[in-house]
Amino acid sequence: MLRNRWRMTAVVLGVLGVWLLLLAGQAQAVPSFARQTGMDCTACHTVFPELTPFGRTFKLTGYTLSKKSDKPYEFPPPISAAFLASFTNLAKPLPQGGLAPNGSSRNDNVNVPQEMSLFYAGRIVPYVGAFVQGTYDGVSTQFLLDHADVRFAYPTKLWSKSLVLGITMNNAPTAQDVLNTVPAWGFPWAASSVSLTPAAAAVIDGGLDQQVGGFGGYFYWNNLLYGELTFYRTTRTGFTQFLGAGTVTETVVDQVVPYWRVFLQHQWKQHSFALGTFGLAARIFPPDQSRGPTDHFTDVAVDAQYQFLGKKHLFTAQTLWIHEFQHLGASFGQKVSANRNDRLDTYRVNLNYYYRSPWGTLGGTAAYFTTWGTRDTGLYAPSPGGGSRAGYPNSNGFIVEGSYLPWKYTKITVQYTIYNKFNGAETGYDGTPTTGVPHPRNARENNTLYILIWQMI
Repeated sequence: MLRNRWRMTAVVLGVLGVWLLLLAGQAQAVPSFARQTGMDCTACHTVFPELTPFGRTFKLTGYTLSKKSDKPYEFPPPISAAFLASFTNLAKPLPQGGLAPNGSSRNDNVNVPQEMSLFYAGRIVPYVGAFVQGTYDGVSTQFLLDHADVRFAYPTKLWSKSLVLGITMNNAPTAQDVLNTVPAWGFPWAASSVSLTPAAAAVIDGGLDQQVGGFGGYFYWNNLLYGELTFYRTTRTGFTQFLGAGTVTETVVDQVVPYWRVFLQHQWKQHSFALGTFGLAARIFPPDQSRGPTDHFTDVAVDAQYQFLGKKHLFTAQTLWIHEFQHLGASFGQKVSANRNDRLDTYRVNLNYYYRSPWGTLGGTAAYFTTWGTRDTGLYAPSPGGGSRAGYPNSNGFIVEGSYLPWKYTKITVQYTIYNKFNGAETGYDGTPTTGVPHPRNARENNTLYILIWQMI
């Protein structure tokens, strides 16, 4: 079986390699931000999508910096595209019937495309710009509005220091952020759409993406201090409905969800460091309900990032801790949860290194992740593949990733995810024959090999 797995991997790599050679003639295609500013993409990115200090400032000033600054609007429009093709292999095939989004239980999934995206990314008029991404998901075969962030940013002065006052409209808490520690933009930059992932995640960790739309205000003073307050409401109805276009609204929030963000950053020579906190407080209705009792979630996160940007050597260290307090009044009343109050914690750390050589940029990432929380046999019940025999949300493991950018806008990634614990246990985590799971699954059987080609145009 192992020999067949690596034979299939070699075939896929060979096919993707030929496809890359065919793309070589398109290497001069320029994404919209670089076309708008006339600057090399390395000014804003270490390796996309990770931002440099200049890239963070470009985003906070509303994506409006342009070599055509004397023009009233951007023409041609700042349009870009992306194409992602991937291959996924799990250490053991999924349970019969499939748990992947496409319902597949087979292994060695080739997804061409995994995703195709179209971006409006850049200035609209002076002081107003946007990053709006529409994505075709090749696994679910659906087109949806992905990340959307429209900004008004006005530069001024305070105490003789630079000050940016801004307004953001977006559809995912942390999508508007500029640090690559937050859930929307943190490592891993891309992952398989057909592998198993742990059952538990904080609400702020992607749970409201495209389920809510929000408006907020922010300030950025002296390239040092950033503060933001944004309020979100559900995209099922009302004026925020368009921000969830193409996505089924399954998570309905009661009234508004406040989100806050504060960070300090300092840059000296080739170094930069940032330390911050963010969080939200949400009241969420149980599934298929939009009135009555709610569950209350309060998420508080602390994050930090260090960067060294040399001429050839690029190094970044990033870390994130999220604590979530859950008051599950509605779920407990409906006997969905075994407890009235739970907690959930997530910690991640990753180290990234890249080297810019005459033959392209190459390097990679080593990361550790862990999630732990309260035992709840209602929320975390036994079920094939995705359940928990022990009733715990605890999962942890490592991700090792290598990437090569032969040209500016093409990235080849080989990623391997290793699970030490999955949904509360190392072995037989999803159940036992007595709990209705005929063939219990081990954590290491979810280890995932993921190969990706990411082409920007």
